[in-house]
Amino acid sequence: MNTRTNLAYDRLYGPAESTTTYPAYNPYPTSPNVRVKVSTKKSNRVAERRAHTAGIARVLLVVGFAFLVLFRGVMITDRCASVERKQDELNALVASNEKLQVEIDRSLDLDKVEAYAKDELGMRRAEKYQTIYLNLSQEGYVEKTSKSKNLSNAKTGEFLNGSVAYSD
Repeated sequence: MNTRTNLAYDRLYGPAESTTTYPAYNPYPTSPNVRVKVSTKKSNRVAERRAHTAGIARVLLVVGFAFLVLFRGVMITDRCASVERKQDELNALVASNEKLQVEIDRSLDLDKVEAYAKDELGMRRAEKYQTIYLNLSQEGYVEKTSKSKNLSNAKTGEFLNGSVAYSD
């Protein structure tokens, strides 16, 4: 039977011969036919598994976020490198175009063109008698090319021209 003693008193003064003991209080009466065995092992295992699974999930979540941030950084770096390569190509092409333009400007010297025409093409300058000058200024000049075949159309045209001139 469970008994209670005054341990603090026993430590200070030593055990007394006439110590009174009190029976332990049991709120649930026990019967000799019923055996109650509480096993905390299974519930502890389930709780440990849940805690372990939750820990793994948290670690995986952190790793996933870290991977996402690193992947974004790699993609940005890759795009920047691609833009820089394209910019370098553009600069090289612009420099090449400028060099070609300078060469074209140098090759368009009239003396060189004349020398090429004489030497390679066998051309020569025109003589004085081969030169013809035309006066292309034709101010106030009207030329009638053909007479109209139908007189009624001609009269209608003259009438319209006269009415337009009258209205102005």
